[in-house]
Amino acid sequence: MRAHLRFLLLDDFDPDTGELALRVAFQPGEIPGLELIRLHLHLGRAGNPLDPLSRELRTHVQMPVPPLWEHGLKTIVHAIEDELAGPDGRNGLRYLWVRTQLLHPADPARSTPNHPVARQVEVLRDWAHRLDQDGQSLRAAEILDRLLLLAPRDVTSLAYLAAFFRSQGMAEEMAAVAERWIKAEPDRVEARLRHGEALLRLGRAQEARAAFEAVLKAHPVHLLAHLGMAQALGLLGGNPFPHLDAAQELDPAATASVLRETFDYRLLSPPPGDREHALEALPSLLGVSGAEVQDYLQFLGLPRAGAEGAVRESELARWVGVMNRYALLPGGLHWSAPTPRHLPELA
Repeated sequence: MRAHLRFLLLDDFDPDTGELALRVAFQPGEIPGLELIRLHLHLGRAGNPLDPLSRELRTHVQMPVPPLWEHGLKTIVHAIEDELAGPDGRNGLRYLWVRTQLLHPADPARSTPNHPVARQVEVLRDWAHRLDQDGQSLRAAEILDRLLLLAPRDVTSLAYLAAFFRSQGMAEEMAAVAERWIKAEPDRVEARLRHGEALLRLGRAQEARAAFEAVLKAHPVHLLAHLGMAQALGLLGGNPFPHLDAAQELDPAATASVLRETFDYRLLSPPPGDREHALEALPSLLGVSGAEVQDYLQFLGLPRAGAEGAVRESELARWVGVMNRYALLPGGLHWSAPTPRHLPELA
C-alpha cells in the first residue's frame, strides 16, 4: 500500500527571514500512524516558493503537490505578503494566524483557508477529534492549542488539554491551562480540581490548599476536593485526617486506593532537628521484615530522604498513622514516633 497524505500544518512565519515553516503529515502504509516532513518555504525570493514542498513530496511519497494545497498555500503566501507591505509588517505577533492554518489534501471543507473564523474553529475541532480517535493524542492536543488562538475561551479544548497535560505529567502546562479554564468557567469544579492538582505537583501546596478550599465551600462533600485538601495539608505539615476521614466516609475504596498508590507522605518543610532512620533500622523499629520495608518504599508511598535513602521520623510517623488509621496493611504497625519537645505549628 502506497503512502497517502493526511494534512499540511503551518507552523510559523518569520518576517525577518521570510521563512514559512510547515509540516506534512502522511501515513506511510497500512500500519496506522503518522510520519512528518518538516520544511521551510522561502518567501520573497526568485522562483516558485512551493518548490521545496514539491521536492519533498516527490522524494518521500512519490506524489505531486495536491491542487488544494497549492491553492491554499498561494492564498496564505499572498496574505503574508500583503501584511509585510504594511507599516507593522515586521511584527511577528501579526503572523500568529499562520499557526491556525491546516490543509486537507483533497477536501476544502476540512481545510481552514477561505473560511470565516467560526468555521475554522470547527475545522480544527474536527481534526483534533479524528486524531484523538486514531490514538494521536499528542497531535490532537497540538491542534486544540492552535484552535485556542482563534477561540481563547473554548472550554472543550481547555478541558481536553488539561486532561492531556495531566496524563503526560506536564504540571506547569496543566496549571496554565486550568487557570485559563477557570477564567472561562469560574464555577466549573473540574477546572478548579485540575488547577489544584497541578499546583500540588509543582510543590505549591499553599496555593493548592486555596484551590481545594474554594471547591469545598461550594461542594462540601466532594470526594476529590477532600483528598486534594488532605494532600495539601499533609505537605504543609498540617493535619490531613479530618479530610481523609471525610473522603473515607464518601468512598472507602477510592480513598484507600489513593492512600496506597498516589498520596505523597513527604513534608515540604520537615521540622527542625527531625531525626532520620536508616533503612536497615526500619525492620526492627516497625517489627516487620526487610522485604516488607522494601514493599512499603516501592508500593505504598513510604518516602525516602537524604543521600543514603533514610526515612525522616516525621514522615514515617505520618505514614504509619495513615496505614493504621485506615487499615491499609494486613496487620497494624506497633510504632509511633517519640513525642517531640516542641510541637510544630500546624499549617
